[in-house]
Order: sequence, then C-alpha cells, then structure tokens
Amino acid sequence: MSINIKIMPVTQDNIRACARLEVSEDQKKFVARNLATIAWAYVDPKFTPYAICDGDTVVGLAAVEYIPENEDYDRHWVPRYMIGEDYQGKGYGRLAMEKIIEMIISEHPDCQRVRLSVVPENAGAIQFYKKLGFVETDEMIETEKVMDYFVKVNSL
Repeated sequence: MSINIKIMPVTQDNIRACARLEVSEDQKKFVARNLATIAWAYVDPKFTPYAICDGDTVVGLAAVEYIPENEDYDRHWVPRYMIGEDYQGKGYGRLAMEKIIEMIISEHPDCQRVRLSVVPENAGAIQFYKKLGFVETDEMIETEKVMDYFVKVNSL
C-alpha cells in the first residue's frame, strides 16, 4: 500500500469528509470535534484548518496557528490534530505530522519550534508525539501539557 499524504485547505469539496471523520470512542474525550475545529477558523484568522488526505481520501484533520505577536519560540502551533479511527495505525499520523512541520518551516523559515498541547491523560498521543521528536515541557495551557518540536537549524 502506497501512502500519498497531502495537506490540503479545508474547502467546500472536502468539508463533509472532514466533518464525518471521528476518532475511536475512547479517544473522544481528548480530541475536539472536527466541526468545532473548522468553525474556530471562521472567527480566528490565525487559525487554519487542513484536511489530511491520502490521494483524494480525507484521513484526518489538523489546524495550524501562527501568532506573530508572540515571542519567537511561541509563534507556531498545531492546536488540533486527528487521524480518523479507520486510518489509525497505518502510518498516516506520522507522515502527516512530518508534512505539517515541513509546511510550517517552509512558510516561516525563521521558525524555531513547533508547539502543541495534549491532555496529560492521553498517554498514547504523548508517546506518538515523542516518537516524532516532540519533547514535554513544564508549561501548561489551561489543562493541557505543552510539547515542543525543536526545528533543526542548518549552520552556515
């Protein structure tokens, strides 16, 4: 099976597929509903949702947030991230997050780190992010633990 991950804007063509995606029942307490993620973008221009696609099939949803007025280290966030239940455990999550990080860095070459937050009880997500290179911080946002991915800077 060949995976062809694309990170696409949420549009009229894919919004229904994005809205239909759900995580497993035991994950629902950790992940915002996709319609809530898409709606948030309507009122916050810094918050951009993306469909995670394998070819033409929507397999997940992510949101990226760029906050230019924050400190350099605190400007780039992935506040929402999910892979649909039917697509979990097949490599989509890792490949998609790698593509999202690449997208952020290509759009913002000065990016020092990519940040996200996770519910502390969501041990599976914490392990997943650690395998990708995220590290836990002592910082909390509301009730969630902040994790950072440090961008490797090419030395001249």
